[in-house]
Amino acid sequence: MEYKKLVYQACIKQHKEGDFGIYFPNLFPEDGWEYPLAVGTTRLEAIKEAQKQLAFSLAGILYDNEDLPKPLPIQSKDLLEGMEIIDIETATSLDSEEIKEHLKGRHWHISYYFEDNEDEGIEAIGYKNDQGEWDIYFDDYSEDEKTLFFDSSYKKNKEWPYNIILFSVHLRSEAQEKFNHFVENVILKRRTSIEWLEREKDRLESEANFNKALNDLIDEKVKIREISENEAALMKNEITTNVDN
Repeated sequence: MEYKKLVYQACIKQHKEGDFGIYFPNLFPEDGWEYPLAVGTTRLEAIKEAQKQLAFSLAGILYDNEDLPKPLPIQSKDLLEGMEIIDIETATSLDSEEIKEHLKGRHWHISYYFEDNEDEGIEAIGYKNDQGEWDIYFDDYSEDEKTLFFDSSYKKNKEWPYNIILFSVHLRSEAQEKFNHFVENVILKRRTSIEWLEREKDRLESEANFNKALNDLIDEKVKIREISENEAALMKNEITTNVDN
């Protein structure tokens, strides 16, 4: 995993708060204009942080078995107000210990969301194996479903015995396509309406327990006079509003 130092164009902008943000819209076309890759209290600090974060991002792309994107120029006509185009050079090589440490534990979340309810979905997680491929793990099943969904051809991880390896892939796009097919042709065809209701019941119960714990914490803060009763009421109202939404 070696590569020579590369230069990518970015946009730098001073925010209203006074700090500087550096954006990479061509490297991250989905949200690169909206979210900065790096922020610093000074222009120089932001650039140094951007050099490091750029190296991390490129290392992650290669680690995911993807090709590095071409360093495309940013068109001045596309700049947002207050932005200036600058060149950012990678700060380190992929052989550095810092990069290796950064990549430890890197994984994918592969999700299938339902068209009529984007808050409800089914998820798998991908981890890279010793052969350089990505194993896609799945644990969102009940004991009853285990015999319906899986057979002896599926592998398990000794460290996580409940996780079943659905398949191994080279690229994330392959993982998403295969997982969509698995959900639509296995899970959705065999999971009963009763099973869905039980899962919804468990989810609501978990949320209720979490919200109760938050309310108890707020009451404790009032008791030790860390916050006022009015502040507590506002915080509890926010919790209730989030539940209703």
